[in-house]
Amino acid sequence: MSLRARSLRATRAICALMAGAWLAGAPWAYAQRMASDPPPRDPTAQTDPMDLGQVLRIVRESSPRLAIQRESIAGAEANRITAGAYPNPNVSFGRSRPYGGQATLFSGSRQDQATLDVPLLIAGQRPARIERAEREIEAARARVAAGASSLAGEAGTAYVALLAAQEKAALLIHANQDLGRLRDIVSSRAALGVASRYDETRIEVELGSFRSKLEDSKADIADRAGALAALLGLPSLRPRATGALAPLPLEDRWLDGPRERAPFSPAVVAAAEEEKAARSAVEVAQRERWPVPAVSLGRSSTANPFGAANFLGLSVEVMVFDTKRGPVAKAESEATAAALRRELAQAETAATLERYGNVIAARQVALQRFDRESASRLAQLREMSENAYRLGRSSIFELLDSARSRHELQQSRIELVASLLDAQVRFLATGGYLDRVVAGAGAVPQR
Repeated sequence: MSLRARSLRATRAICALMAGAWLAGAPWAYAQRMASDPPPRDPTAQTDPMDLGQVLRIVRESSPRLAIQRESIAGAEANRITAGAYPNPNVSFGRSRPYGGQATLFSGSRQDQATLDVPLLIAGQRPARIERAEREIEAARARVAAGASSLAGEAGTAYVALLAAQEKAALLIHANQDLGRLRDIVSSRAALGVASRYDETRIEVELGSFRSKLEDSKADIADRAGALAALLGLPSLRPRATGALAPLPLEDRWLDGPRERAPFSPAVVAAAEEEKAARSAVEVAQRERWPVPAVSLGRSSTANPFGAANFLGLSVEVMVFDTKRGPVAKAESEATAAALRRELAQAETAATLERYGNVIAARQVALQRFDRESASRLAQLREMSENAYRLGRSSIFELLDSARSRHELQQSRIELVASLLDAQVRFLATGGYLDRVVAGAGAVPQR
């Protein structure tokens, strides 16, 4: 080895040792820079914080959509009042005066006549109407419960999307801080003459790219928050999702036998109640085929001279031309359609529960494998890449590639957890247990 080569090698070794000593104070320099620079603006500041439980309570208590649906219960209760009422009697009064000719009708100066007609529901129409009205009340309540469960699922998934967007924004904030620390390392090496101007420019370009991503993430948060506020029907609300992005603590037995849980789903219960109401409508239509007789009571009296007579009669419809088979056939058709809708709702619910159950199981395995094989090595990857760059064993490309890889892996974990939580929320909303599970931290309700 020539003398010049030995001298160059010794110079590089000395520079490397000096760089290590200099970089030992890099964290202090980075802390000074962070203290002088203004802290990054929180993209979720000045908003209304709420967790998943609070979102579900707003759905139940303050949602205009559910308020509109609840009015259908009041309408059904009003129909119950109408169904329980008896038919009103008819009262008639008339006066007759002779006009000319012989007194063939009556011999007085005038005749007064009053009649009272009382319809008689002797074929059980009133009890059938009451039964149908009560079934319609139950069906309206079941529809409201199904609508509340569906809206809770939509609000829950919107909340998860907002929370995931916030987590990604927080990750970008930390990534920008991490790149700022790497910029100090590159600047320190450049001051020692062991890093090029290209390294400084390259780290600044990377930092600018991540800053633009952070600004874009703020727009995504605003979009997700607006979607959640619109779904809740509260345009003045500026929601901010609170709490950690973590899966719900569901037990394994939740994923077993989803088809057995399908009949208890709010959508299936609502379809079953509507079928009962349709069946009761058939009974009403059959009862309404019977004619309603009316008893007539009357009294006639004449004046000058006075005379009086009482009247008792019975009138009934003679079903010759219209036998009222049309309303019965229509009610039977609607009952058949309601039964088919109930079967379809049960099949769809069972398939949906099976689908989300499989998705949850698969994503749980994916998340566990990610944490075991990738997430646990991020700190080691960071330390190795920075040490290699400090000692001149890697270039700026390897350092930035390591930073991007760590960011992408952390972002992948956020997406994995968000997709798992989204599937859990949809699974529980379909089964009708979302509120109780969120309030009870995963406890399985007993039927």
